[in-house]
Amino acid sequence: MSKILWLMIVFGLALGGCGTGGNEAGNVKDVSSDDAEMNAAIQEARETLPRFIEALQAPTETQTYFAIKVIFPFGEADSAEHMWVDQLTYADGRFQGVLSNEPVDVTDLEYGDPVTASIEEISDWMIVGNNQLLGGYTMHVLRNRMSETERAQFDADFGVAIPETPAVP
Repeated sequence: MSKILWLMIVFGLALGGCGTGGNEAGNVKDVSSDDAEMNAAIQEARETLPRFIEALQAPTETQTYFAIKVIFPFGEADSAEHMWVDQLTYADGRFQGVLSNEPVDVTDLEYGDPVTASIEEISDWMIVGNNQLLGGYTMHVLRNRMSETERAQFDADFGVAIPETPAVP
């Protein structure tokens, strides 16, 4: 069974526009490509992507951070690394931004590289608004699978309020 790699920003999501910029190997979670809960989260993120785009193009004063999770295929047919991209612009159905994770398996990209992605390549999105996470559908799935101790540490490291279910702007 093939695996999809999901990068989570576990240590210090720097809300000013940069990601982890370090070794991500400890932040990668293997998720099967047929994981129904994760696939439903991706579907919901894609269905609400128009709301994200609207907010990105006309942010409120309290919306301080925008990011998308982009699918980067590698190696075997079903293998992909999902990584966060921030410092975003959107035009003509395409996002442009900067890779905010250090790739683990994708070898042709590095932290800070410019990235262009189509809507079809997006697996999640997030906004930090009013010190609360909006979106983050795949993050919620992974967070809900953590032990109480892991979840408390994740929440503390993330640094903003995370609602029990994903919220939209």
